[in-house]
Amino acid sequence: MGKYTGCKCMSCGIAFNDPDDVVVCPECGTPYHRDCYEKEGGCINYDLHESGAGWRPEPEVRPGSDEPVRCSRCGQENPPEGLFCNRCGLPLHENTNEPRPFNEMGGGYQGNVQDVRGRMNGANPFGQQQDSAMRFDQDSDIDGVKLGDYARYVGKNQFPFLASFIRFGKFGGKASLNFGALLFPQFYFFYRKMPVIGMIFMLVSMALSIPTIMMLSFVGYLPSISFVTENFVKSESFTMVLNITTSMLMVIQCIAAIFANYWYYRKARKSIIAIRRQAEGDDLSEENETAIRGKISQNGGVSMAAFILSVLVFYTLSVMTIFLMNKPWA
Repeated sequence: MGKYTGCKCMSCGIAFNDPDDVVVCPECGTPYHRDCYEKEGGCINYDLHESGAGWRPEPEVRPGSDEPVRCSRCGQENPPEGLFCNRCGLPLHENTNEPRPFNEMGGGYQGNVQDVRGRMNGANPFGQQQDSAMRFDQDSDIDGVKLGDYARYVGKNQFPFLASFIRFGKFGGKASLNFGALLFPQFYFFYRKMPVIGMIFMLVSMALSIPTIMMLSFVGYLPSISFVTENFVKSESFTMVLNITTSMLMVIQCIAAIFANYWYYRKARKSIIAIRRQAEGDDLSEENETAIRGKISQNGGVSMAAFILSVLVFYTLSVMTIFLMNKPWA
Protein backbone atom coordinates (compact mmCIF):
# COMPACT_ATOMS: atom_id res chain seq x y z
CA MET A 1 0.00 0.00 0.00
CA GLY A 2 2.92 2.36 0.61
CA LYS A 3 3.16 2.96 -3.14
CA TYR A 4 -0.26 4.64 -3.17
CA THR A 5 -0.26 6.35 0.25
CA GLY A 6 -1.16 10.00 -0.23
CA CYS A 7 -2.44 9.51 -3.79
CA LYS A 8 -6.11 10.20 -4.45
CA CYS A 9 -8.79 7.74 -5.50
CA MET A 10 -10.13 8.90 -8.86
CA SER A 11 -13.69 8.03 -7.89
CA CYS A 12 -14.09 9.71 -4.49
CA GLY A 13 -11.08 12.01 -4.48
CA ILE A 14 -9.99 10.86 -1.00
CA ALA A 15 -6.29 10.17 -0.43
CA PHE A 16 -5.23 6.59 0.36
CA ASN A 17 -4.00 5.69 3.83
CA ASP A 18 -1.88 2.66 4.75
CA PRO A 19 -4.81 0.53 6.08
CA ASP A 20 -7.00 1.14 2.99
CA ASP A 21 -8.01 -1.74 0.74
CA VAL A 22 -6.73 -0.60 -2.67
CA VAL A 23 -7.30 -2.21 -6.06
CA VAL A 24 -5.78 -1.11 -9.34
CA CYS A 25 -7.07 -1.24 -12.90
CA PRO A 26 -5.37 -4.18 -14.69
CA GLU A 27 -5.12 -2.14 -17.90
CA CYS A 28 -3.87 1.31 -16.87
CA GLY A 29 -2.88 0.84 -13.20
CA THR A 30 -5.15 3.55 -11.76
CA PRO A 31 -5.73 2.85 -8.02
CA TYR A 32 -9.14 2.92 -6.31
CA HIS A 33 -10.64 2.10 -2.97
CA ARG A 34 -12.13 -1.35 -3.45
CA ASP A 35 -15.63 -0.06 -2.65
CA CYS A 36 -15.22 2.79 -5.16
CA TYR A 37 -13.99 0.44 -7.88
CA GLU A 38 -16.95 -1.89 -7.36
CA LYS A 39 -19.37 1.06 -7.27
CA GLU A 40 -18.06 2.45 -10.55
CA GLY A 41 -18.20 -0.98 -12.12
CA GLY A 42 -14.61 -0.71 -13.32
CA CYS A 43 -12.01 1.90 -14.17
CA ILE A 44 -13.22 5.39 -15.13
CA ASN A 45 -9.85 6.77 -16.19
CA TYR A 46 -10.86 6.78 -19.85
CA ASP A 47 -7.99 9.10 -20.83
CA LEU A 48 -5.41 6.42 -20.12
CA HIS A 49 -7.44 3.68 -21.78
CA GLU A 50 -7.75 5.72 -24.97
CA SER A 51 -4.13 6.90 -25.05
CA GLY A 52 -2.62 3.59 -23.90
CA ALA A 53 -0.59 5.37 -21.21
CA GLY A 54 -0.10 4.12 -17.67
CA TRP A 55 -1.10 5.74 -14.39
CA ARG A 56 1.48 7.86 -12.58
CA PRO A 57 1.19 9.31 -9.06
CA GLU A 58 0.63 13.05 -8.77
CA PRO A 59 3.66 15.09 -7.79
CA GLU A 60 3.82 15.48 -4.02
CA VAL A 61 2.83 18.90 -2.73
CA ARG A 62 4.25 19.49 0.72
CA PRO A 63 1.71 20.84 3.21
CA GLY A 64 2.40 24.43 4.13
CA SER A 65 4.84 24.91 1.25
CA ASP A 66 4.90 28.46 -0.01
CA GLU A 67 6.92 27.69 -3.12
CA PRO A 68 5.08 28.65 -6.34
CA VAL A 69 4.19 25.95 -8.86
CA ARG A 70 5.48 26.66 -12.36
CA CYS A 71 3.21 25.69 -15.26
CA SER A 72 4.89 23.15 -17.54
CA ARG A 73 3.25 24.70 -20.62
CA CYS A 74 3.51 28.49 -20.33
CA GLY A 75 5.93 28.94 -17.41
CA GLN A 76 3.49 30.94 -15.28
CA GLU A 77 4.18 30.77 -11.53
CA ASN A 78 1.05 29.84 -9.57
CA PRO A 79 0.16 29.63 -5.86
CA PRO A 80 1.18 26.29 -4.29
CA GLU A 81 -2.44 25.40 -3.52
CA GLY A 82 -3.58 26.09 -7.10
CA LEU A 83 -5.02 23.28 -9.22
CA PHE A 84 -4.96 25.06 -12.60
CA CYS A 85 -2.58 27.52 -14.20
CA ASN A 86 -3.82 31.09 -13.82
CA ARG A 87 -2.65 31.95 -17.34
CA CYS A 88 -3.40 28.97 -19.61
CA GLY A 89 -5.61 26.71 -17.45
CA LEU A 90 -3.39 23.60 -17.60
CA PRO A 91 -3.78 21.28 -14.57
CA LEU A 92 -0.78 21.82 -12.32
CA HIS A 93 -0.77 18.28 -10.87
CA GLU A 94 -1.37 15.72 -13.62
CA ASN A 95 -1.44 11.92 -13.43
CA THR A 96 -1.56 11.30 -17.19
CA ASN A 97 0.63 12.02 -20.17
CA GLU A 98 -2.08 14.16 -21.75
CA PRO A 99 -3.23 17.57 -20.42
CA ARG A 100 -6.74 17.52 -18.97
CA PRO A 101 -8.81 20.57 -17.98
CA PHE A 102 -10.61 19.18 -14.95
CA ASN A 103 -8.61 16.70 -12.87
CA GLU A 104 -11.56 15.40 -10.88
CA MET A 105 -14.24 15.21 -13.55
CA GLY A 106 -13.48 11.70 -14.70
CA GLY A 107 -14.11 10.57 -18.24
CA GLY A 108 -12.09 11.12 -21.37
CA TYR A 109 -12.11 14.86 -21.93
CA GLN A 110 -9.12 15.54 -24.15
CA GLY A 111 -7.91 19.06 -24.74
CA ASN A 112 -7.53 21.86 -22.23
CA VAL A 113 -9.20 24.87 -20.73
CA GLN A 114 -7.25 27.18 -22.97
CA ASP A 115 -8.93 25.65 -26.03
CA VAL A 116 -12.36 26.43 -24.62
CA ARG A 117 -11.31 29.92 -23.55
CA GLY A 118 -9.90 30.57 -27.00
CA ARG A 119 -13.29 29.87 -28.55
CA MET A 120 -15.00 32.15 -26.06
CA ASN A 121 -12.44 34.97 -26.07
CA GLY A 122 -13.94 38.08 -27.56
CA ALA A 123 -17.37 36.47 -27.91
CA ASN A 124 -20.02 38.70 -26.41
CA PRO A 125 -23.79 38.77 -27.04
CA PHE A 126 -23.63 42.58 -27.16
CA GLY A 127 -20.85 42.62 -29.71
CA GLN A 128 -18.25 44.12 -27.36
CA GLN A 129 -14.71 42.79 -27.27
CA GLN A 130 -13.73 41.27 -23.95
CA ASP A 131 -10.41 42.30 -22.45
CA SER A 132 -9.70 38.99 -20.75
CA ALA A 133 -10.35 35.36 -21.63
CA MET A 134 -13.06 33.47 -19.84
CA ARG A 135 -11.90 30.65 -17.61
CA PHE A 136 -13.91 27.54 -16.88
CA ASP A 137 -13.40 24.77 -14.37
CA GLN A 138 -15.53 21.96 -12.96
CA ASP A 139 -17.45 24.40 -10.69
CA SER A 140 -18.32 26.86 -13.48
CA ASP A 141 -22.07 27.44 -13.70
CA ILE A 142 -23.52 26.70 -17.14
CA ASP A 143 -27.23 27.51 -17.14
CA GLY A 144 -27.74 26.32 -13.56
CA VAL A 145 -25.57 23.21 -13.81
CA LYS A 146 -21.89 22.82 -12.94
CA LEU A 147 -19.58 22.05 -15.83
CA GLY A 148 -18.19 19.11 -13.87
CA ASP A 149 -21.64 17.50 -13.78
CA TYR A 150 -21.98 17.95 -17.54
CA ALA A 151 -18.62 16.22 -17.99
CA ARG A 152 -19.68 13.30 -15.81
CA TYR A 153 -22.94 12.99 -17.73
CA VAL A 154 -21.27 13.04 -21.16
CA GLY A 155 -18.62 10.48 -20.27
CA LYS A 156 -16.64 9.62 -23.38
CA ASN A 157 -15.54 12.19 -25.97
CA GLN A 158 -16.29 15.15 -23.71
CA PHE A 159 -14.43 18.05 -25.37
CA PRO A 160 -16.71 18.80 -28.36
CA PHE A 161 -19.80 18.47 -26.16
CA LEU A 162 -18.49 20.68 -23.34
CA ALA A 163 -17.36 23.36 -25.78
CA SER A 164 -20.87 23.39 -27.29
CA PHE A 165 -22.54 23.29 -23.86
CA ILE A 166 -20.59 26.36 -22.76
CA ARG A 167 -21.66 28.22 -25.88
CA PHE A 168 -25.31 27.18 -25.52
CA GLY A 169 -25.48 28.06 -21.82
CA LYS A 170 -23.45 31.27 -21.85
CA PHE A 171 -24.17 32.83 -25.22
CA GLY A 172 -27.32 31.15 -26.53
CA GLY A 173 -27.74 29.55 -29.92
CA LYS A 174 -28.67 26.01 -30.82
CA ALA A 175 -26.54 25.11 -33.84
CA SER A 176 -23.32 23.11 -33.87
CA LEU A 177 -22.04 20.13 -35.81
CA ASN A 178 -22.16 16.45 -34.86
CA PHE A 179 -20.72 14.06 -37.44
CA GLY A 180 -22.13 10.95 -35.76
CA ALA A 181 -25.66 12.32 -36.03
CA LEU A 182 -24.97 13.38 -39.62
CA LEU A 183 -24.06 9.87 -40.75
CA PHE A 184 -26.45 7.71 -38.71
CA PRO A 185 -29.09 9.82 -36.90
CA GLN A 186 -31.46 6.87 -36.41
CA PHE A 187 -28.76 5.02 -34.48
CA TYR A 188 -26.72 7.84 -32.90
CA PHE A 189 -29.46 9.07 -30.58
CA PHE A 190 -29.97 5.58 -29.16
CA TYR A 191 -26.20 5.38 -28.59
CA ARG A 192 -26.37 8.63 -26.55
CA LYS A 193 -29.42 7.41 -24.58
CA MET A 194 -31.98 9.62 -26.31
CA PRO A 195 -34.49 6.94 -27.35
CA VAL A 196 -37.45 9.24 -28.03
CA ILE A 197 -35.57 11.38 -30.55
CA GLY A 198 -33.94 8.23 -31.90
CA MET A 199 -37.29 6.55 -32.50
CA ILE A 200 -38.64 9.65 -34.28
CA PHE A 201 -35.66 9.72 -36.64
CA MET A 202 -35.84 5.97 -37.15
CA LEU A 203 -39.51 6.00 -38.17
CA VAL A 204 -39.07 9.04 -40.43
CA SER A 205 -35.95 7.53 -42.01
CA MET A 206 -37.73 4.21 -42.47
CA ALA A 207 -40.68 5.84 -44.23
CA LEU A 208 -38.43 7.90 -46.51
CA SER A 209 -36.29 4.85 -47.29
CA ILE A 210 -39.10 2.80 -48.83
CA PRO A 211 -38.38 3.91 -52.45
CA THR A 212 -34.68 3.17 -51.85
CA ILE A 213 -35.61 -0.28 -50.51
CA MET A 214 -37.57 -0.87 -53.71
CA MET A 215 -34.59 0.10 -55.84
CA LEU A 216 -32.19 -2.10 -53.82
CA SER A 217 -34.66 -4.95 -54.15
CA PHE A 218 -34.76 -4.51 -57.92
CA VAL A 219 -30.96 -4.59 -58.30
CA GLY A 220 -30.69 -7.68 -56.09
CA TYR A 221 -29.24 -6.30 -52.84
CA LEU A 222 -32.47 -7.08 -50.96
CA PRO A 223 -35.14 -9.77 -51.39
CA SER A 224 -37.24 -9.15 -54.48
CA ILE A 225 -40.59 -7.36 -54.37
CA SER A 226 -43.15 -8.79 -56.77
CA PHE A 227 -44.48 -5.55 -58.26
CA VAL A 228 -41.09 -3.82 -58.55
CA THR A 229 -40.28 -4.49 -62.20
CA GLU A 230 -38.01 -2.76 -64.68
CA ASN A 231 -40.91 -0.73 -66.04
CA PHE A 232 -41.82 0.27 -62.48
CA VAL A 233 -38.38 1.56 -61.46
CA LYS A 234 -37.86 3.33 -64.79
CA SER A 235 -41.19 5.11 -64.64
CA GLU A 236 -41.13 8.88 -64.34
CA SER A 237 -43.29 8.89 -61.20
CA PHE A 238 -41.06 6.45 -59.31
CA THR A 239 -37.91 8.34 -60.29
CA MET A 240 -39.44 11.57 -59.02
CA VAL A 241 -40.49 9.97 -55.71
CA LEU A 242 -37.05 8.40 -55.29
CA ASN A 243 -35.31 11.74 -55.85
CA ILE A 244 -37.61 13.58 -53.45
CA THR A 245 -37.30 11.04 -50.62
CA THR A 246 -33.51 10.83 -51.07
CA SER A 247 -33.28 14.63 -50.79
CA MET A 248 -35.53 14.61 -47.74
CA LEU A 249 -33.30 11.99 -46.08
CA MET A 250 -30.31 14.26 -46.60
CA VAL A 251 -32.23 17.17 -45.07
CA ILE A 252 -33.16 15.00 -42.07
CA GLN A 253 -29.51 14.05 -41.59
CA CYS A 254 -28.42 17.69 -41.75
CA ILE A 255 -31.05 18.68 -39.16
CA ALA A 256 -29.81 15.93 -36.85
CA ALA A 257 -26.18 16.99 -37.31
CA ILE A 258 -26.92 20.66 -36.56
CA PHE A 259 -29.16 20.23 -33.51
CA ALA A 260 -27.97 16.93 -31.96
CA ASN A 261 -25.58 18.61 -29.51
CA TYR A 262 -28.24 21.11 -28.40
CA TRP A 263 -30.82 18.38 -27.82
CA TYR A 264 -28.22 16.43 -25.87
CA TYR A 265 -27.39 19.55 -23.84
CA ARG A 266 -31.06 20.05 -22.92
CA LYS A 267 -31.44 16.40 -21.95
CA ALA A 268 -28.24 16.44 -19.88
CA ARG A 269 -29.28 19.63 -18.07
CA LYS A 270 -32.76 18.30 -17.33
CA SER A 271 -31.44 14.96 -16.07
CA ILE A 272 -28.74 16.50 -13.86
CA ILE A 273 -31.14 19.01 -12.32
CA ALA A 274 -33.63 16.21 -11.59
CA ILE A 275 -30.95 14.11 -9.89
CA ARG A 276 -29.74 17.05 -7.82
CA ARG A 277 -33.29 17.94 -6.76
CA GLN A 278 -33.98 14.37 -5.66
CA ALA A 279 -30.95 14.63 -3.41
CA GLU A 280 -32.12 17.90 -1.78
CA GLY A 281 -32.51 17.49 1.94
CA ASP A 282 -30.00 14.64 2.10
CA ASP A 283 -26.83 15.07 4.08
CA LEU A 284 -24.05 17.00 2.35
CA SER A 285 -21.38 14.43 3.15
CA GLU A 286 -18.71 13.56 0.64
CA GLU A 287 -20.10 10.02 0.46
CA ASN A 288 -23.51 11.33 -0.58
CA GLU A 289 -21.96 13.65 -3.16
CA THR A 290 -20.04 10.70 -4.58
CA ALA A 291 -23.29 8.76 -4.92
CA ILE A 292 -24.92 11.70 -6.72
CA ARG A 293 -22.00 11.97 -9.14
CA GLY A 294 -22.18 8.24 -9.76
CA LYS A 295 -25.88 8.49 -10.59
CA ILE A 296 -25.22 11.35 -13.01
CA SER A 297 -22.57 9.25 -14.78
CA GLN A 298 -24.89 6.25 -14.86
CA ASN A 299 -27.78 8.22 -16.38
CA GLY A 300 -25.53 9.72 -19.04
CA GLY A 301 -22.73 8.26 -21.08
CA VAL A 302 -23.35 5.92 -23.98
CA SER A 303 -25.15 2.61 -24.47
CA MET A 304 -23.69 0.18 -26.98
CA ALA A 305 -26.58 -2.20 -26.24
CA ALA A 306 -29.12 0.44 -27.29
CA PHE A 307 -27.09 1.18 -30.42
CA ILE A 308 -27.00 -2.50 -31.45
CA LEU A 309 -30.69 -2.90 -30.67
CA SER A 310 -31.58 0.13 -32.81
CA VAL A 311 -29.64 -1.32 -35.75
CA LEU A 312 -31.43 -4.65 -35.40
CA VAL A 313 -34.82 -2.95 -35.14
CA PHE A 314 -34.16 -0.79 -38.20
CA TYR A 315 -33.21 -3.70 -40.42
CA THR A 316 -36.03 -5.83 -39.03
CA LEU A 317 -38.43 -3.06 -40.07
CA SER A 318 -36.84 -3.07 -43.52
CA VAL A 319 -37.42 -6.81 -43.92
CA MET A 320 -40.97 -6.48 -42.63
CA THR A 321 -41.59 -3.71 -45.16
CA ILE A 322 -40.49 -6.00 -47.99
CA PHE A 323 -42.68 -8.80 -46.61
CA LEU A 324 -45.74 -6.55 -46.44
CA MET A 325 -45.12 -5.31 -49.99
CA ASN A 326 -45.09 -8.90 -51.21
CA LYS A 327 -48.23 -9.87 -49.31
CA PRO A 328 -51.16 -10.29 -51.72
CA TRP A 329 -53.87 -8.02 -50.39
CA ALA A 330 -57.33 -9.21 -51.41
